[in-house]
Amino acid sequence: MPSLKARLSIHDPVYGLFCSTPAALTVELVAAAGYDFVVIDLEHTLIGAEQLATMLMAARASGVSALVRVAAPHQVVQALDAGAEGIVFPRIRSAQAAQDAVCFCHFAPRGERGLNATWHSRFGRDDLSATLDTARKQTLVVVMIEDAEGLDQAHVIAAVDGVDVLLEGAADLSQSLGFPWQTRHPEVLTAVSRIRKAAQHHGKVFCALPRAPEDFQASYQDQVRMFILGDDRGIARRAMAAHLTQHQVRGAEQ
Repeated sequence: MPSLKARLSIHDPVYGLFCSTPAALTVELVAAAGYDFVVIDLEHTLIGAEQLATMLMAARASGVSALVRVAAPHQVVQALDAGAEGIVFPRIRSAQAAQDAVCFCHFAPRGERGLNATWHSRFGRDDLSATLDTARKQTLVVVMIEDAEGLDQAHVIAAVDGVDVLLEGAADLSQSLGFPWQTRHPEVLTAVSRIRKAAQHHGKVFCALPRAPEDFQASYQDQVRMFILGDDRGIARRAMAAHLTQHQVRGAEQ
């Protein structure tokens, strides 16, 4: 199965979810539902290292690509060594921060990721040089722009060599711009469009988080092909609420 980075290079449409529930089963369910990738979120959850390792193993076994959104730089090498195909860096505000993200994710000469014989090389059984080459080709560096400062630097961030994807963070952008949780406010939508245009201008992938069907259609028409379609918790809650409502209505009709 091609890596997520390979699929993005040929402009395949890919669809993912944020995974905030600390369970390997959730990753398996996302895969079974047909999504292409999952973003395991360490920034807003208490998912621990052992649980993360299990979730990444579930992703490999299920055939779904796994990215990890980190809360701190020290988590990068641990997540990659455990099998993440890429790292999502929140709150990137400058070209230097973007360059640091690239450095954390890649081995020399592009970066400073530490060497170790992990499952990628079957713990040293496979050729280590070939393993490094595979990592270079497959590791995704995803940077999030989530505030006014980052928005002002969107073009220089997008220009950084080694950054693969710019991901919009409309929720935090809405707060930074003075419209908390108004993710479809005209000024917020304009800000998201600026990030998309910066990414596309510099030949980088833009990842959208559509909040409404019309957002998805507009992004697709703008040549966006990478989408995160929500968070597992919210989707599960809405599905359970709809299921309950359906049966409450049936009961009332009897």
